[in-house]
Amino acid sequence: MVEKTSDTPGQSETKRGLFGRRHVVIPWDRNKPYFVGRAPFIALVLLNIVGAFAAAFLTYRHVMLSANAGKVGESFLCKAQGIINCDGILLTDYSVILGYFPSSVLGFMGFAFALWIIVGALFLQRLRKLAIMALVLYFFTAIGFSWYYIYIMIFEVDYICTWCIVCHVVNFTSLFIALTIAIKRRKDFLLEETAPAAERFYYVAGACLIALLVFAGSGFWEYALSFQNAKMRYEELANDPIVIMALLKSSPTYEIPIGPGDPVYGNPAAPFPVVLFSDFQCPMCSQTEAYLKEAVRHNPDVLRLVYKNFPLSPDCNRTVIGNLHPYACEAAKAAHAAFVLQGNDGFWKYGDLLFANQKTFKRRPWIEYATQLGMDVHAFEQLLGPDQKPALKIKEDTELGASLKLYATPQLFFEGKNIPQTFKGDFLLDTLEELIRLNHPEKGELRLNKRF
Repeated sequence: MVEKTSDTPGQSETKRGLFGRRHVVIPWDRNKPYFVGRAPFIALVLLNIVGAFAAAFLTYRHVMLSANAGKVGESFLCKAQGIINCDGILLTDYSVILGYFPSSVLGFMGFAFALWIIVGALFLQRLRKLAIMALVLYFFTAIGFSWYYIYIMIFEVDYICTWCIVCHVVNFTSLFIALTIAIKRRKDFLLEETAPAAERFYYVAGACLIALLVFAGSGFWEYALSFQNAKMRYEELANDPIVIMALLKSSPTYEIPIGPGDPVYGNPAAPFPVVLFSDFQCPMCSQTEAYLKEAVRHNPDVLRLVYKNFPLSPDCNRTVIGNLHPYACEAAKAAHAAFVLQGNDGFWKYGDLLFANQKTFKRRPWIEYATQLGMDVHAFEQLLGPDQKPALKIKEDTELGASLKLYATPQLFFEGKNIPQTFKGDFLLDTLEELIRLNHPEKGELRLNKRF
């Protein structure tokens, strides 16, 4: 129901709402831009193109690093310089959402959503009020994520990601522009919508669909570029042990020296060593080591686990490009200091503490853990020096890893064969059995215990 207060065009009208309340509606002057002109939307387009590029680059870089670990060279778009290290941040747990997709994908989706809204309003002035409302709501949400990731950069990791900062600046600036327009034109929100309901629905739904397509496309891209390709190839062979053994037999056989300086888990007299090249700042290494320990515990007269160091940091590993795990070398030295002081038992207990507390490495808790395990703290501190046994042992292990052409962790060797990372669970133990039978015909009846 409309109660007109004036018949003069351009003057206000009074409308009665659903509950009888009256409010003023200011008619739209069709000779002027509806709500606001094009200039703010042009600025928003340029800003969000920059933001979309930054988020796309971070997504690409994350996938490449995840797929190739220590073999990816620095990007000229973000070279590591002091605390500036995009790669260092991209390989932390904070860069992944729900353990599956890079957080940069979320930003890429948001910028795609915003660009659809902005471009639509740029060319269709009847959609500009709806566009400002949508942009204010979206960028308020985006700012929440920006504050979270700014906090992570300042307080949780030691590095700053310049392209992440670009994304955050675009979010803050875009919100400022949209919010300024909304506040200046707050009375104009009472104007009647001029776009049909179907057009408004298509406009907003299209933006959501674009964002979902970006997510789907990024997921497909990640699948195509990451280690999933290798995983697929191996899984296709998983049900054919004959093909698997033929593959392993044709692969190179390596001599892996094992000496008294190598930590051993299980019975040192067990005849078959499982050699693990690992990194204490690597989440996957923690899972692999835990499984292998279980396998050793359930096969104490057959298997023993031998630990070798391969930290993915140039601080102690010359083969690594980019400081992917900045605290891995220090953690390795601390674990081997524990080995020198308390032998195998001390090493594995200290290693368990490291794997369980990887997110605390920023504060370098090496002395704290030594104290917790009752070690001689003074002797422990001395062993952390550059010319002490732990540092020399790590150098020896990383040189061995370099000669084996390793580039990632964990890496597993058994009977001289490099076992693919995709061999897990019972299938891994079946492979170990086959290799024992192949190289030791007298052990033809050997069966590993897999019930754990």
